[in-house]
Amino acid sequence: MIRARGVCFSFPGRAVLQDLTIDIEESLTTVIVGRSGIGKSVFLKCITGLLRPQAGSITIDGEEVVGSPRAQLRTIRRRIGMLFQEGALFDSMSVYENVAFPLVYHWAATGKEIDRRVRAYLDLVGMLEYVHAMPQELSGGMKRKVAVARAMILEPRYLLYDEPTAGLDPESAAVVESMMRRLQREGAITSLVVTHDIDLTRYIADRIALMEEGRISAHAGREDAFQESSAIYEHFIKNRERIRSENGSQT
Repeated sequence: MIRARGVCFSFPGRAVLQDLTIDIEESLTTVIVGRSGIGKSVFLKCITGLLRPQAGSITIDGEEVVGSPRAQLRTIRRRIGMLFQEGALFDSMSVYENVAFPLVYHWAATGKEIDRRVRAYLDLVGMLEYVHAMPQELSGGMKRKVAVARAMILEPRYLLYDEPTAGLDPESAAVVESMMRRLQREGAITSLVVTHDIDLTRYIADRIALMEEGRISAHAGREDAFQESSAIYEHFIKNRERIRSENGSQT
């Protein structure tokens, strides 16, 4: 389980996370929704230790992330795969080298074993035929699939997704959504997703959390979250439809 308690993070002159508390339950997919700039991506980076909160606690399987020594943090990170916004592939590396990178960095393995695992995970996401391609040769959806293979290569217990379908055309987004759902079902992985995508949320979420003013203001199962009486529905869906309606009436 990933457990956050009282997490606070600020950039100079701007508070981002304020007393954020949430449990990310085992073997479920939790989706965090909320408006842009509210701190969703910052929270993911705090979980992985890329950013250090000024206060609070984040534990993964009972081990503290905040303030951990570098060696301990490196060990914890082996349990986590992260899909960054837009994939974040290394432009100077081939598809093969991008997917192999976590193994080379974190895991002492022979070249033969690395090759076997890279090809296996590229095959899993349907990208094996592009093993020698460069990122600039791929579409947005293809890059995102390669990034998922890279996130999975260490066989993590946890997968973190930062806006996995942002900027994709509907067909590419559907491919990524289906792949996430398949990995979720076949791997018994605990997933944490931040997104604005209502369709994606409906499709993959077991639990949904609403982030407002740097904290979790509501947290519920999918069915309860999409009830019109819920705070998540009120803020995440109803407000959006109201704004669309108001803007449309003015044109």
